[in-house]
Formats: sequence, structure tokens, C-alpha cells
Amino acid sequence: MKHTGRTTLDVPIDRVDLSEWLFTLSDAEYQAAAPTAHRAAGTFVQNGVRGSVNVEVIGGHLIIQHYREVTATPTHVEMFSTRSRVYLFHLVPAHIQVRWTMSAADQTAGTSEFRCTVELIMNPLLRFLGAMSGLSPAIRRHTRIETQGFADDIVRKAKAAAKHTAP
Repeated sequence: MKHTGRTTLDVPIDRVDLSEWLFTLSDAEYQAAAPTAHRAAGTFVQNGVRGSVNVEVIGGHLIIQHYREVTATPTHVEMFSTRSRVYLFHLVPAHIQVRWTMSAADQTAGTSEFRCTVELIMNPLLRFLGAMSGLSPAIRRHTRIETQGFADDIVRKAKAAAKHTAP
């Protein structure tokens, strides 16, 4: 199950730093990006590898991801969680893996394209239960919403930083 959200950032690519943005994202900023779904988030460093714990409710299912950084550059971040838990209808726990990637690319002189992809890796039984419970359309809607929310926060921070560095 893989879904990608796309939107335009109203800042040039040289003012985008996804790695810096993600690893300084506060719990409140994470929640504001998708207010009906995002419950909590925090970052950590373990054995020299950065990570993030995210808690969401999507389609009536509680999902807790324990991401570890795979790659992180100003224009591309990939996080992978090998030990995420989904609680189907907040009751039945199951193990899943989640890959979360974000990228930015030059679009015009003053804009960039932002993409946010969420991929859930599940065993066949969970895929079936997810299909029966409408998880895929819920993840698709959620990815679109959080992509725009993340983009809004990235632009806000990039514009604030430009004001502080302007002569």
C-alpha cells in the first residue's frame, strides 16, 4: 500500500532543507500538519542514527511508527520503520513496516515541487483486513492532507529564515 501526495512550495529549491525541517519539527507542528490524524511526534538519536516516533489515527486505526533515518539531504529524506504497530480499530495490534519519503525538486525560479510518500508493508492477512476496513483510501486522503500541511510548515519556516538572513 503506497500513496504519494504532491504540492507546490512557494519557495525556491535553494531555500528548502527537508532534513533540517524534519529533525527540528516540534510535536505541535506535526499535529498541526494533519490535525484530525496526527497525535504526537518526537525525534531521537540512537547509536548515531536519527529517528522519529510518530503517532497517528488513520481510518479509525491507531498507528505508531518508530522511524530510523535511511537518507537525509536538503532535498530528499527517507525514513523506515521496521517495527511499527497498527491497532486495527484501536483494538487488535499488528506489526507492519512503514517507509516514509519526502522530496523536493526545482520547479520554477521561485517554486519547488514537494512530494510525500507513505508506504505500508504488511503481510497478506493484514492487507486483506486493511482493504476490508477502507485503510487504503484513508491512507490516500491522509497523505494528501499531511503533504499540504507539511508543505505549509516548510514554506513558513523557509520564509522566516530568509527574513532573518536578508541584508
